[in-house]
Amino acid sequence: MELHVDRDAEAAGRVRVLAYPVVIAPLETTVASVCVGTATHRLDRATIALVPARTAHALVLPAAGAGIAVTLGLDEHVRATAIRDYAPYVRAARFAEVIAATRVLPRTRWVDELVQRYVFEREVCERPTSKAALFLEAEIAKEIYFLGHEQLEQTTRTSVVFEGGLLAARARAWIEDHLFEPFKIAALGAHCHASESSVLRAFRKEVGVAPLAYLRRRRLEEALQLLESGRYAVTEVASRVGYENASAFAAAFRDQFGVSPSRARAAIAPATTLPAHGKPPQTPATRRRRRRT
Repeated sequence: MELHVDRDAEAAGRVRVLAYPVVIAPLETTVASVCVGTATHRLDRATIALVPARTAHALVLPAAGAGIAVTLGLDEHVRATAIRDYAPYVRAARFAEVIAATRVLPRTRWVDELVQRYVFEREVCERPTSKAALFLEAEIAKEIYFLGHEQLEQTTRTSVVFEGGLLAARARAWIEDHLFEPFKIAALGAHCHASESSVLRAFRKEVGVAPLAYLRRRRLEEALQLLESGRYAVTEVASRVGYENASAFAAAFRDQFGVSPSRARAAIAPATTLPAHGKPPQTPATRRRRRRT
């Protein structure tokens, strides 16, 4: 997936024509605009833009202040991965319809998290081909599909800005706070001051999966990052993310990512492991320079 991070208003104003559809998302509190033909689409923390392939467009950032926006290319490989991994829910014909037109889509909380994590993996950790980066690319493509599909069906979800006190947002926040603890739907309902059925219904509508499925996915995402850090053995990672049974963890991990935890960990070369907490990541070239000095 091609990534552009624009921080300068003058540089961002250049016209781009890419061979694949792109997603444009402002970061933090940036307010931006996307000019496509004679139309100008305003973007903020509540929205993202989808621009079709081979369509001239320009990103406009504020002239004053620190503006940041990212452009993500939904190339054919990324779309094919989402279609394969999420079949039969993601359909090729429908995906083609979604990406055929310029769209302003709601920036759901999950999309917001995906974009932030992806930029961190690519820009800060400098690991464009890591398992985490590839997983995030497929997730972003899948979410764009569903947001476009829902817009076509006129059932668009609420954006991150307006989720605030909604039941699904409260449920998700509670899950994140208790991510590695034993899960009980009764405890979730009690926290949200709602019945279990109401929580399940609201969560499925907003997030697309049941709370337990979301919990399992998030645990495995965290497990992947721990394995790719190279600091922990597979059994320790399983324990850290809430699995008492290492075999159950390995099976769930393989179902999610297509490889075993041991293979995911073994694929990380010593030069690409993350640094100790609090230290900036270093490229191999940086390490060589420091050793020579």
